[in-house]
Amino acid sequence: MTRYRTKGWILGLVATALLSFATTASAQLMGLGKPLTIRFIGTFTPYGKDNPGGPDTLDVTINDKRFFFHVTAVQGYEGTDPNMMILSHLFPPMLDFMGPDKRLKGLESPVAGKSYAVEGWLYAADHTFYVVGYRQVK
Repeated sequence: MTRYRTKGWILGLVATALLSFATTASAQLMGLGKPLTIRFIGTFTPYGKDNPGGPDTLDVTINDKRFFFHVTAVQGYEGTDPNMMILSHLFPPMLDFMGPDKRLKGLESPVAGKSYAVEGWLYAADHTFYVVGYRQVK
C-alpha cells in the first residue's frame, strides 16, 4: 500500500512540475513574462492630430493626458539600444505610463523643450510602462 502512495506522490510531483513549466513557457510566448527594465530619454510635446510624431515618437498617455514623447535614446538593463529597436516592438507606437499619482504628477505637465529620462518597466505586449522614476536631463 505504501508503495502505491509513493508512486502516486511522485506522479503528482512530476505532473505539477510539468504543468508549472508549461504555464511559464506559454506566458513568456504570449508576452506576459518578465518586463524589460528600460530608460527612455526624450522630450514631451503636446498631442495634436495636426502634429505628427515621427518614427521615434511614442503617443503617451499619463492618467488622462496625452503627449508625444520624442525618444532620443533607449537604455536597457542589459545595455544601450543604439538603434532603438525596442520601439519597433511597440506597434502601434502607443504607451500608457502607469504608477502612483504622486510620481506621475510632474510628468503630467512637462517643461517644454526639456529632455527627460524616464525609467521603469516596459510591458510591451499590453503597451504599459510602469514609471519607477524620472528626471530632467541636460
